[in-house]
Amino acid sequence: MIFVLIGKVLAQPVAENSHPDEEASPAKWQCGGALENAVWQHWEKWGKPYLVGELLGRRLSQQGDSYALYDAEVSFHNLLAMAQRCRRGEQQRAIAESLRTVFSLLGPVPSRPEELAWVCRGGDLCNRKLRTLDSEVVLNSVQFLALLTQLARDLTSPVESAAIDDFKRQTARVVVHHLGRWNSPAARSSLRKRIAATVGDVKDASSLLFLTDIDLWTIAVYADLAGMLQREPQLGHDLALTTTQLAALREHAELLLDLLNVRTLKTTRQVDSRGPEVSLAELDRGFWWRYRDHRYAGYSRREPPVRCVADPDDPSQQRMEVVVEAASVPLVADVGWDISHARRVVHVLEALLRNRSALTTVWGVSAARIPGTEDVAALARQFRFEVWNQDVDRPLFANYYSGVNGWYRVAYDNGTGRCREGYPPFGLSDSFPTGGYATWAPLEPILGLLGRRLYSLTRSSAEADQAFVAQYYRVLSQRADPRRRALNELMFWPTLIGN
Repeated sequence: MIFVLIGKVLAQPVAENSHPDEEASPAKWQCGGALENAVWQHWEKWGKPYLVGELLGRRLSQQGDSYALYDAEVSFHNLLAMAQRCRRGEQQRAIAESLRTVFSLLGPVPSRPEELAWVCRGGDLCNRKLRTLDSEVVLNSVQFLALLTQLARDLTSPVESAAIDDFKRQTARVVVHHLGRWNSPAARSSLRKRIAATVGDVKDASSLLFLTDIDLWTIAVYADLAGMLQREPQLGHDLALTTTQLAALREHAELLLDLLNVRTLKTTRQVDSRGPEVSLAELDRGFWWRYRDHRYAGYSRREPPVRCVADPDDPSQQRMEVVVEAASVPLVADVGWDISHARRVVHVLEALLRNRSALTTVWGVSAARIPGTEDVAALARQFRFEVWNQDVDRPLFANYYSGVNGWYRVAYDNGTGRCREGYPPFGLSDSFPTGGYATWAPLEPILGLLGRRLYSLTRSSAEADQAFVAQYYRVLSQRADPRRRALNELMFWPTLIGN
């Protein structure tokens, strides 16, 4: 079920023709337009070498760094989605060819040699402190499998291709193997506990009761795998799943969907004092209020609550200096996901929409369990009315999906020992252009306009525009390293095309 609350009245909607210059050339944003051509030029010059040489070559193959899989999804999922919207079969096949090596890099899970996984064996984030070294980091695996299954689902060839058929078979086999490992009695027990939980059950900073990014990506994997099996029944025959295995997969998928539904909180509000009521939605509201990453969500001053200063004993290193004690900052009771991690819902819910019939046909999931277009629209409205700062000329976005705009991840430690002050108010704004939210434009057109406005700002020669972008969208700034900027443009530009 989805909870519904009655809330406050929203501000008058912003006119969506505030910047007609951003739509002066509508062909630019269409499939086959100038921007799509620029995207594929970026792919050839920057994206493909980064994926093949850096992520899958140096990091995954040579170092054993499975976080390369995580970065591959973040970097190229929006590109894949655009390729599918624009029906670019040749480019999809090129992406598949680039990813083919990942299958040979699976290895035995420590202590369970009969099971295969991408085991984390090197790189900065594979370390003892995080307990990630010599183990499977499930988030890396499932996030990458979501990219892989979406690609395999729609992959076609103008002529019979053994390579394409093999890619699909290997994808299906690897996905089913991973889902079987992750669908343990303990995993199902955790899902049932979380489905039954309320915010009142949150007693400490633990994440045990959260709806997690792993849950969301697993839903997407189930959805696109169902789409693959519906489109090509031979894949199902090749997998030779037993009745017992199918029943277990169905139960797992249903529990995940039940958790997503119970944690999607809808609020019904008026657009203005005379306008109609509209539904907004957010994820996991209130469940994160004690979480360490959100501890300073109630602190919204620009000055950082902690500072990274030179270590007097070793000037080459930094140490943390606390300016504002966490105990002096009130907790925010209704806080949920931050907008950077919440970008996952864009691809996950799209996977549910495109595979709705397959989920019911292949897994036997009730249609009532599957979120629909209106649920996506409610999340898009939440982004429009609560996350966006309502400024078309200088668009910024609050750090949290609830609209709370305090600091995020203050003094965050990812096991590398580096000092991090955290993200200030609006510090996650670049999650909008790189996160795919502009693809919700058919449901909430202002989001498309904001994306086009940001595109214009990042290309502007005006000093004020460049300063604004450098402060809030520095990965897209003209002052950024050219390679870094191009890779982020490869995440951003595809979200503006073919919506």
